[in-house]
Amino acid sequence: MNKRVGGVIGVLVIAAAGITGAAYWSGLQAERWYEEALAEGSKGSDVKLSTVRYQRGLFSSHIVTRVEIAKPEGSESSDPSFSIRQEVYHGPLPLAGQGVPGVPMQLTGAVVRATLDPESSDWTRQLAKWYGNEEPVVAISQIAFDGASATQITMPALTLHDVEDLQSLNFSGLQGQFQVGPKNTAVQGRLTVASLEAVGKPEAASEGQPAKGGGPVHLRDLTLTVDQRKGPFNLLFGESTFKIAELRAQDQTSGAPFVMTGLSLTGSLAPQGPQQIAGEIRVKADQVTVDQQSGTGSLHLALRNLDGATLEKLQQWQQKAANQPDDPQALNELLALMKTLLAGKPEFMIDTQAKMTLGDWQGKLTLNFQDFNEANLLQDPSSLLGALEKGAADVVVSKTLVETVLTDQIMDELQSQATEQEQQADPQTLRSMAATQASQQLQELTAAGFIKLDGDRYKTTARFADGKLLVNDQEIPLMSPADRDESEPGEELLMEPEEPAQQ
Repeated sequence: MNKRVGGVIGVLVIAAAGITGAAYWSGLQAERWYEEALAEGSKGSDVKLSTVRYQRGLFSSHIVTRVEIAKPEGSESSDPSFSIRQEVYHGPLPLAGQGVPGVPMQLTGAVVRATLDPESSDWTRQLAKWYGNEEPVVAISQIAFDGASATQITMPALTLHDVEDLQSLNFSGLQGQFQVGPKNTAVQGRLTVASLEAVGKPEAASEGQPAKGGGPVHLRDLTLTVDQRKGPFNLLFGESTFKIAELRAQDQTSGAPFVMTGLSLTGSLAPQGPQQIAGEIRVKADQVTVDQQSGTGSLHLALRNLDGATLEKLQQWQQKAANQPDDPQALNELLALMKTLLAGKPEFMIDTQAKMTLGDWQGKLTLNFQDFNEANLLQDPSSLLGALEKGAADVVVSKTLVETVLTDQIMDELQSQATEQEQQADPQTLRSMAATQASQQLQELTAAGFIKLDGDRYKTTARFADGKLLVNDQEIPLMSPADRDESEPGEELLMEPEEPAQQ
């Protein structure tokens, strides 16, 4: 009996020693994973991650990480930077996390529970005040033995009344799941928000002016999906999509509604042959209603023929410039990289379409670039034109749409002038004046050949090639007469205007 008891005790001692040793090894691994994640997250120029405190224990560790976010120049908003608290429960069994909500008791490399540090910034203090006893954001990451991770992110629902600039706020909460491959080789995930409703407090009325703003804003079914994998040139290929099922807003002053349904924005990056990369952004709205007008529209923006190796070097240059902002060679290095990128003859394309109550719009622009010979771009910025090999633009717009938009724009300008001069203006009179000016401007543009009226549509085509620009088959000089007079004898001139064709 004593031998059996001694054997059991021996097994338990060995098991405890094994678990302790494994937990110690897991703590070392977790620290290495943290350092790798810190380095990866600090590669961008606008966000910097740094360790405020790292206390590594046997079965768990405590970390405070600072997230420094650069404010736009001239911005008067408060500092957006903040800190994150991370509790790391070491594997292979996260025993230190037993009883902690959301921490799984299963074999794993480590489990990390991250929350905002409420005292790290003004906005985190405000958020903590709003949520009271609840944690505003909780992210629980289960890290596998190879460094891959699966993360669950949650934000509780929040309801506010008469707080700060808000008359009311109703937030349904946020749910998210993300999977990251070892050494960030892949990222997949999804964030969802069922609804968000906010009503702002209107601005106080000033002398002669009514109260402004304060209208309700309602968003429904917000979704962010990410599906990317690391490929050649150390780039993440795949796509990310942001969708809003419905957006409703209304200005309290005018009462004009704004409704958008089926909004989606997708960005993607994909290989284009063994050496080149192509990127795209697509924006689409199923229905947009502004006041009494409605319609649907889409935007497609693409960059093709991008040299992958140069893009990788541009990323490295960005990281270096962020760490050494006063490097005198940074600009020269950037210009050299841009010339290398242009040598691959990249192409830029933007395609827009819209169908509205007043009529349709179609526009497409394609620009093809090339390397150019210029010893000192700073002395002659106009030499940038040499980087454009060729281009084409086609625009077709409904006559009613053009005339209405231009008339509305002119009417707003006339109304502003009348307000500045403290004059009372009759809306019908202003409308008539605006319509007359719009008609005159369109006639002048048509006579000059910049636009053509084809039935009930205005059309414009533009072509650029061999240093010449043609608009509706009419050559447009790219140098003024004064510039041409100052040119040295024998100097090649861009786009010498041709004599108009005989009719």
